[in-house]
Amino acid sequence: MNTERAEKILALQLDWVRTADSKVPPLFAINIAMLGLLAALIKMLPVWTISTAVACSISAIPILLSLGFLALAIFPRLDGPKESNVFFGGISKQSEAKFKENFFKASDSEIQDDLLGQAYRNAEIAAKKYANVKLAFMFTFFSVLPWVFAVYFLYV
Repeated sequence: MNTERAEKILALQLDWVRTADSKVPPLFAINIAMLGLLAALIKMLPVWTISTAVACSISAIPILLSLGFLALAIFPRLDGPKESNVFFGGISKQSEAKFKENFFKASDSEIQDDLLGQAYRNAEIAAKKYANVKLAFMFTFFSVLPWVFAVYFLYV
């Protein structure tokens, strides 16, 4: 019974990680499209003005910061227990025979402890991912108005 509860808790944490990961690609695409349009318009610009340079800089910096936080969100630190029977990194560092031996000799209590440890670690990963995704969204939102002005100045 406790093992099933631990598995459910781990599954919930893994769902939180997947949900955070699902927010990254659309925002990444939006940021790249915004930068791409700026780059295309800048290339066609015959003469730079101070207002154009300021608007482009003020819009590009938060977009680049957003991309940085998206990169942090999608590539979290995956440190975990070395000889875990649950964590893929711990399992893969063992030989197949050693993993099977450790698994079969582990008590239910040790398996539950391993599951709960993995659930806790995934909760930490999810929290970091959500914090980075939140910052990425904030920087994208902050970039929209300056980006609109930059696009306007690049067309004029």
